[in-house]
Amino acid sequence: MDEEWEKYRDEAEAYCKTVNGMVTKRRNLGNAVLYNLIGLSLEAYLTAALMKNDFMPVHSSVGSMFRELKRYYEVPESFFDESRFYNRFMNFCALDATSNQPDPSDEEILRMVAFLNEFRTWGQEKVFVNSFCQDFKTRQKD
Repeated sequence: MDEEWEKYRDEAEAYCKTVNGMVTKRRNLGNAVLYNLIGLSLEAYLTAALMKNDFMPVHSSVGSMFRELKRYYEVPESFFDESRFYNRFMNFCALDATSNQPDPSDEEILRMVAFLNEFRTWGQEKVFVNSFCQDFKTRQKD
């Protein structure tokens, strides 16, 4: 799993960049799309962080992966609050094609984007710090 986690981190970076670009440039495909892109980024960052520690996530929910991440790092409590907020909009195993759950509002999406960026920064400082430096050095040689 040594290099496999880097693929997840890079995927997370791409999703995060897309989310931030959509919000900044006001290119909105709808809050449901943004919500799902935020989720893909969070899940990929969390998977990368866990795999970096040679641990394959047992569950794919954001909250569950944060609990697993807590085994290896001091995870801020606010991340658990924000992951519960994010999960409020999740339709786990919904069998019907329609849902009574409304899409997140613009304000709720901005809160999730702020959380994603806060987690990304924390990950760069606490989890991926050596990797980002190594990637930069490797790219400088190329």
